[in-house]
Amino acid sequence: MAEFVKFVYVMIIFIFLCLVVENIDGFRCLRNLDCPDSMCSSAYTPRCRHRTCVCLNNDEIKIL
Repeated sequence: MAEFVKFVYVMIIFIFLCLVVENIDGFRCLRNLDCPDSMCSSAYTPRCRHRTCVCLNNDEIKIL
């Protein structure tokens, strides 16, 4: 009985953690134009990578 309660408790924590990870605020995108220019400082350029906007250094963009 105690093992079952522990299992249920662990499953509740695991589901809660998955929900928290899903709700992290970030800019979602499909292409580079979907990323707002205001999210990065002047030395960086917003780019769409894996459907999330990231700030890349201008040197990194030339490599890609």
